[in-house]
Formats: sequence, C-alpha cells, structure tokens
Amino acid sequence: MLRPLFLLLLTLVATPPAHSEESGLCNSVCATGQGRCQKNARSMDHVERDGWKYQQDVRMGSDASAEMERLAAWQAEADKRRSERDADCETTYGRCLSDCRRLR
Repeated sequence: MLRPLFLLLLTLVATPPAHSEESGLCNSVCATGQGRCQKNARSMDHVERDGWKYQQDVRMGSDASAEMERLAAWQAEADKRRSERDADCETTYGRCLSDCRRLR
C-alpha cells in the first residue's frame, strides 16, 4: 500500500515544473531580493541625510555662500551614490534571473 504512494510522490517530485512556472518563480524570488536591496539602499540614503543634518547644525556660524556650495556638492554626491546603489540593485536582480534560469 505504501509503495505505490511512495512511487507516486517520487514521480511528482522528480517531474520538472513547467517552463512558465519556473520563470514565474525566478521572477518572484529575484523581485523579493531586489526589494530588499532597494530597502537597504533607502536606509543608506536616510543615514547619509541624517549625518548631513548633524554636520549642518555644527557649521551654522560659517559663511552662507560657502555653506551653500558645500550643500550643493554634498547633494550631488548623495545623488550619485543613490544612483549607484539603485544600479547595483538592478544588476543584482538581472544576475539573479540569469542564475536562476540557468539552473533550470
């Protein structure tokens, strides 16, 4: 009685899923990883912004034009780092899809 059930289960487990199901699984798993990556990137944005606010409070007595130049330079660097982090998340997502599909 158990032997036929065991063989049936073994057959179901050994049967590869359909191509579309695999693709959907890869997309789902990789999208979850991408979401985590983007969440971490936004956390880094907040850490940098909070650090800048602290530095701004310390420099309140300095020359206003010099402070504005520092602010503009910092903002440009922060934007560049944010873009790099976003690009890293996209690259990681693409690599995940490629690796997942290759394992099929």
